[in-house]
Amino acid sequence: MTKNLPAIDDLRESFNRVYDGPDRLQREYDLVVEAERLGMPLDTYRRLYELRGEEHIDPYPKPKKWWHAPGDWGKWVWHLPLKKKLALGKKGIVKLIQSGVIITVIIALGRYMWEAPKREKLAHYQAWQIINSAAGQKTSGGRIEALQYLNKDRVSLGGLDANGANLSGIKLQNAKLWNANLSGANLNDVNFSGVNLNGANLSNATLIRAKLGGAHLNNANLNGAKFVGADLSKTDLGGVNNLNGAIFGCRAEFNNKGEIDKTYCTNLKSAYNITPEKIKKVVDWESACYDPDFCKELGLPSENSNNCAGEHKKYKRSFSALKAIDIKPKRLKG
Repeated sequence: MTKNLPAIDDLRESFNRVYDGPDRLQREYDLVVEAERLGMPLDTYRRLYELRGEEHIDPYPKPKKWWHAPGDWGKWVWHLPLKKKLALGKKGIVKLIQSGVIITVIIALGRYMWEAPKREKLAHYQAWQIINSAAGQKTSGGRIEALQYLNKDRVSLGGLDANGANLSGIKLQNAKLWNANLSGANLNDVNFSGVNLNGANLSNATLIRAKLGGAHLNNANLNGAKFVGADLSKTDLGGVNNLNGAIFGCRAEFNNKGEIDKTYCTNLKSAYNITPEKIKKVVDWESACYDPDFCKELGLPSENSNNCAGEHKKYKRSFSALKAIDIKPKRLKG
């Protein structure tokens, strides 16, 4: 029987001759005529005729390597007609339900979500263990990562004791560090933008090139703190009276010829609650950047240097070709 079947193209051409309309008699007559013309049993011809509208489907993939199977089968399913995808998905879901897989997955997912707060609490506890165990130590593996993790989860870091700690380069934007003890800490290149440092102890800390834009420093102890090349723009210095021995100034970078390539000066533009009396307690206060009106109050020229920290869009450092040192205003003018 199979040997007498016509080619698939001949069969499709024959289907086009069959009437395709509401007149069932005409359609049945054409089916009989075409079946006899091709020498096929009527039932076989009719069954094939009913499949004429099926969309083309690529053959099943046959991956040459086992690790190609997920990708090959994924592409095959992706190119299936929408109806076939839905039917395949329906059958798959039924099979999964029958085997209990979906029920198991739902239970596992529900349990995972239910225990999420416990896992988060445990992770926070472990982070605090790392931080507290490092108290009194200058360096400690994992302390910076633990602090950044807690801050990312919006956990308050108020009252942190990191006296003398090396936290250079840490990123704690918008952190809550009120009443923190950062006395003598290495805070070079930190990002403390928008941080709440109200009441914090930053005495004798080094904050070279630190980003403190928009930070709150109400009643903070800044005695002896080194803000060379730091960005203090839009900071709130309300209640800060202890600036004795604090250092402003510029940070210079030299190229490989020994020439000054860039300078970055302490930036206090748009800072709040600053007065000439406060600022003049600082070493090298003349080299910092201020708003024009405040410059007049300080008796400085209204035009600031163009080298204010935080205003350089392109700040690149090459440790092989460049070196950074503290420079005083007199050296800049000379």
